Amino acid sequence: MKNNNALIEFNKIEQNTIIPYLKNIFCSVNSACCLYHMIEQYEDIYTYLINGEQVITLEISRVDNSIIEDGIVAVEEYAKMMKGKQYHPYLKELLQLSKRSDFQV
Repeated sequence: MKNNNALIEFNKIEQNTIIPYLKNIFCSVNSACCLYHMIEQYEDIYTYLINGEQVITLEISRVDNSIIEDGIVAVEEYAKMMKGKQYHPYLKELLQLSKRSDFQV
């Protein structure tokens, strides 16, 4: 039951806070895939793949849902940072994820 509540809360934050923010930052958001979510003491950190082209990292306060943007990089640069020598397979995975229907906004 606890995992189900966490998923419900994640979906709520994504739809009410994250997606509207992303739509304000990017000209067009056709797909948004959460690549990473880390829970900190006072904020949650989210990394999203947007339109299969860019990766954005956000810190969202648990106190007031305010958002701090930690940066936007091209998907190729993100793959290099995360996987080094395994860059090409990881990039391919990321691009396949961005095309899945369940990540369309």
